[in-house]
Amino acid sequence: MTGLVRGTLDRGQSAGRRGAPALGGGGTPESTCVLLAPLSVEAAAARLGAPRVRVERIGMGPAKARAAGGRLARLLDPLAPVAVLGFGGGLSASDRAGDLVVATELLDGSASSGSASVGPAAVSVPSVELDGRLAAQVAGALRAAVPSSVRTGPVVCTPRMAMASEQARLSATGGLACEMESFWLAPLISGRPFSVVRAIVDFPGRELWSPSTLTGGLVAFRRLMMAASALASVLGRAECR
Repeated sequence: MTGLVRGTLDRGQSAGRRGAPALGGGGTPESTCVLLAPLSVEAAAARLGAPRVRVERIGMGPAKARAAGGRLARLLDPLAPVAVLGFGGGLSASDRAGDLVVATELLDGSASSGSASVGPAAVSVPSVELDGRLAAQVAGALRAAVPSSVRTGPVVCTPRMAMASEQARLSATGGLACEMESFWLAPLISGRPFSVVRAIVDFPGRELWSPSTLTGGLVAFRRLMMAASALASVLGRAECR
């Protein structure tokens, strides 16, 4: 997602440097909300949409998510609200680029990876339940702020990018979208307001490596920008309660 996005990305990174500083290795624990973004482009969208909110780029995949979760759990105030904001893969042919999914539950998609075939029954996998009330509040704020479909439900977290051949298996878990980080941020979830918002980029019928993904990625980038401000507002109110 280069070229058309690069100028926006550069402005977002500059905005982040002018805004709230990143968490250091030995600083005082923070009491303000924090937005976590796996990729630079996702962090740029968050910084452009919510320039006064702290944004941390955590890196892509389970290993980096585990490392970031442990590090931030030591640095952050135990009650500080945290949200993951980034792209995701849709699991239904009715999905469209830029659709938003707010997680009510995080499913371990790696646990069902040994299934060679998927029947009509749902596949049971380990999961982490999130605060449904907070998810509903976030979804309501997003519907008011973003011209996009907003759904709440389970999100499947996988150890690698999910290609078309895996989408049926992941869909059978009941998940609405798939991603690669949130389940492994477990040290940050317990005892604090915690939310996950994903903007759909690819979905069944539109592979991630398709040329049309560039257009879809730009739509999803704009949706993330708009979602960041609404998400931070809800988390700020959650912190004050």
